[in-house]
Amino acid sequence: MRRKVLYIFKNFLKLFLIISLIFVLLFLVIQILDDLASFLKGEKIFIFKNYLYTCPLLFVQISPIITILSVMLVLSEMIKNSELRILFISGIKPLILFYIFLLCGFSSSILTFSVKNFVSPVLLKKINRILEVSVVFTSSNYFFHSEKVEGKKFINVEFTEYFEEGNFRTYKAEIAENYKNNNWIFKNGFLWEFDRMKNLVKKGKFDFINIEIPLTAEILTISNIDVETYSFFQLFKIIRDMKKIKLNPVSLKCYLHEKISYPLLNLFMVFVIYGFLKRSSKISNLYVFSFSFLFSFFIYFFYIFMFSLSKNARIPPFLGCWLIQIFLIIHFLVTKKMES
Repeated sequence: MRRKVLYIFKNFLKLFLIISLIFVLLFLVIQILDDLASFLKGEKIFIFKNYLYTCPLLFVQISPIITILSVMLVLSEMIKNSELRILFISGIKPLILFYIFLLCGFSSSILTFSVKNFVSPVLLKKINRILEVSVVFTSSNYFFHSEKVEGKKFINVEFTEYFEEGNFRTYKAEIAENYKNNNWIFKNGFLWEFDRMKNLVKKGKFDFINIEIPLTAEILTISNIDVETYSFFQLFKIIRDMKKIKLNPVSLKCYLHEKISYPLLNLFMVFVIYGFLKRSSKISNLYVFSFSFLFSFFIYFFYIFMFSLSKNARIPPFLGCWLIQIFLIIHFLVTKKMES
């Protein structure tokens, strides 16, 4: 049994790597050609390494297609060479082979999750910087405004903290920096304190002041940065910090689910092959390619549609990111019941 597992997994891995390389190179060339007009006009500067940095993200985006295509090709070759029939005659049940293919899909999901959450964010940060635009944050307890952000420094900052008693405190500073967790340094500014009747009770000037508030640079700049530059664990921390100040970031919750649900599409798409395992007729390569592409693109666009609905608070984040996986499991269970 171990030999059968290794044989199928080895063939899957070989096809998976070859198809991944072909697809990533193809989409990389398409990206470059798409920007070619901008290069010729001088609107953009051609930096090849920036395109290389996007390759892991390209791999993640097309990994469901690669996975189902690799699995279907392995299955097609086994049927063509009568290996599948021999295995069935020797007493191997289709469900056992299906579990082996699931192992292939699970390995693909683990790889995709790792690339999406550990490799791609690091590389994208090299080409995606914080936009030098104004930052405005408002909640029931805090107001924060900065004219622009340079690296980790917020320039020309106005910050107001409102207290339960009705009084509030306002800071204006040339520079503010979040140096650790909720700890901030404000430099070269003024401080005003008001009572609940908005009467000025204190005024001061400072060169350097330490402030501890439940706001982080990530919370303030999250809307100005590509979410793909954050890993699942970083997003989880940001959402947890936002909950402390009674914020409910629906779109970020959707991206948090997506960091796991999209890589797992690779595994759940393999569920569709169970119906093919009992077919005695040969599956042509044309059928393999056509089915794999049509099925994977349908799943991809439906996933994007549901994700968009959840990101815009039309449906719950969990449903928007996991409905496809639930449907594929139900399809497998129904197919298994009908054929048993």
